[in-house]
Amino acid sequence: MNIENKTKNIMEEIINKLFKISTNNYIFIYTPPKVGSTTLVTSLRVSLNKSYNIIHIHDEIMLNVLTGINNVKIMDIIKFLSNNGKNVYVIDVYRTPIERKISEFFEKISSYHFNNTIENINNYDINRIVNRFNKLFPYLENGDHYFEKYEITEPIYFDFKNKYTIQELNNIKYIKLRLCDSSMWNVILSNIFKIDVVIIKDYITENKSIVIGELYKKFKNYYKIPKNLFEIIKKDKYLNIYYNEIERKEYLNLWEEKLTEDVLFYTENEYNFYIQLCLENQYINDIDYNHYIDNGCFCNLCTKKRKQIYLNAKNGEKITDKIIHENEISSIKYFKYIKPNKSGRKFSPNQFSIHLTS
Repeated sequence: MNIENKTKNIMEEIINKLFKISTNNYIFIYTPPKVGSTTLVTSLRVSLNKSYNIIHIHDEIMLNVLTGINNVKIMDIIKFLSNNGKNVYVIDVYRTPIERKISEFFEKISSYHFNNTIENINNYDINRIVNRFNKLFPYLENGDHYFEKYEITEPIYFDFKNKYTIQELNNIKYIKLRLCDSSMWNVILSNIFKIDVVIIKDYITENKSIVIGELYKKFKNYYKIPKNLFEIIKKDKYLNIYYNEIERKEYLNLWEEKLTEDVLFYTENEYNFYIQLCLENQYINDIDYNHYIDNGCFCNLCTKKRKQIYLNAKNGEKITDKIIHENEISSIKYFKYIKPNKSGRKFSPNQFSIHLTS
């Protein structure tokens, strides 16, 4: 087998593992963590249904976990699909740096940073949590996938008028959104995909549980940024790209009112040791198997549930229910007392046909 055929076979294997339906349309929500991407995934899955294959991914480590295959880049898969005539969208989201760092820190506060239950951490002195956050501050997420990961030689700058940017290269449409514009995402995405898209807020930190939600709110209300860390933010490259002069001034002024004294943060060597120690000590399982409101199953029952959630969202209802395949199957038992039909059966043969896709 030549190298070209081997590569093709590997790519097809990855695609079969990542995607659940056969279609010509693909959306990669390829973003850093904690930028509102889960809301984007659920909203597009519910709104677009079976017309698009949608994958949410952050990096190659995540790709390896999902497929078990190494040494393949996410952009290789995107380009392979495009080169084979598929219609491919790649979406990234920008979030302001301090809020993004806080959210990322709280994502792993229990399983990683303190290796303790959130109930116990909630009893800590808030200054203990602030101190840990400040020591990690420079090393928490601050990159940008559109500029750093998408391999675009001439990226275009953000369109402040339309509140999004779309750039098409080699049949791939690259979209950049901002979390601060999320109230407009339904209009923006409906315009792009020519389908009425509803926005369903999903996996918001302050809503994850009562305990962590209250601690997260308490931290945000209490936190004051040290002056030396604020200087790092003022020089942030991507804040200057994705916020115009007025927006930057308003954002920095907001935090300038919450300044406190300089702090000592970890050196690079200390941070690397910290990471190694956290991983060695970690005992709490941080894998969420039902991460999304819509987990992407396309069996008859899940599709029916998806349509109902879409209508509820269109009517302005808050969505708290989830589309979980196992739950939808178990719900069948509640139909066992349905009045028999004309043939005498309680169910027609294909009434509850299940197509396992995951």
